[in-house]
Amino acid sequence: MHLSPGADRGGDSGGSFVTRRQRLGVLILAALLVALAAGLAFFPRAVSRWQQRSPGGRMPVPSHGFPVTVMDALGHEVVVPPRTPQRIVSLAPAMTEILFALGLERRIVGVTEYCDYPAAAKAKPKIGGIVNPSVERVLAQTPDLVIGMRLNPKPVLRALANAGIPTYAADPHNIEQVVHTIAAVGALTGRRGQAQELTDRLRAHVQAVQERVNGRTQPTVMLLYSQNPLWVAGGGTFPDHLIRLAGGRSAASDVRGYKQYSVEMLLARDPDVIILTSMGSEKDEAQLRGFVQRPSMRALSAVRRRRVYVVNADLVDRAGPRIVEGLEQIAGKLHPAAFTRR
Repeated sequence: MHLSPGADRGGDSGGSFVTRRQRLGVLILAALLVALAAGLAFFPRAVSRWQQRSPGGRMPVPSHGFPVTVMDALGHEVVVPPRTPQRIVSLAPAMTEILFALGLERRIVGVTEYCDYPAAAKAKPKIGGIVNPSVERVLAQTPDLVIGMRLNPKPVLRALANAGIPTYAADPHNIEQVVHTIAAVGALTGRRGQAQELTDRLRAHVQAVQERVNGRTQPTVMLLYSQNPLWVAGGGTFPDHLIRLAGGRSAASDVRGYKQYSVEMLLARDPDVIILTSMGSEKDEAQLRGFVQRPSMRALSAVRRRRVYVVNADLVDRAGPRIVEGLEQIAGKLHPAAFTRR
């Protein structure tokens, strides 16, 4: 079986899928990679130790449809041999959520420090961060499949592939590409049926949301990731894609990716709706209150009309199954009448 990535790739490939704590960290990714490069000398030694420990004599698990070849976002053919992978490492929270959604919890042997959903993910062995995963920690888990993202450092992905581990990197920028990623992970793990059921549900959810918002006036929307300084999700980002699907128009379309924005620029754009992102904690109300009470923000139409809202950041920038929940939340904020229960 052979799969290739979707053709529609655009926008910023970095900050769309990380947690709030790492969002600004991604902006200094280049500096982290320089530091990482200084430590690459240990890769051959770590790979050698992994090859010595790897249970090469382990009996393959019979599986229909294997071997499987999948083309990943880096243009690499990822080949899984004639056995179902039994020890999987995830290098990104979105990929962890996909693996759990496919019922692969027992096969997951490593995740990042930021993989916090579902709750069971927190108990899995940690292999480091998203932009600084430890090759040695990954190899210590003797994985037979690694699922990551283009955001992960290429030297790390290359080292794992060179160790003989099938290593797949995804890079979705819209819901249809999330659907493709789920299908690819399903193929790599022997869960095609479960992947098909999941993607069918996601597509149905998107269609249901769009049916509610179609034909309604499209408000202008600004989605902010940080208040001081202001950071916005501009064109080509996952939130920008969700805003359009939810029946809105991005007020930050003049910038690409995740960019710092001045208060003057925000006042000039004066969006109809402002969406703040959070980690879904009890601090949401304080965050909202702090924004609307800032003297510089009181002139905004969204503040005066009480159209400033808070959504969970993980629901709008993690490219996993919960992205449709983020879509519905945004649509509900933009068009509350369309989602009022009768």
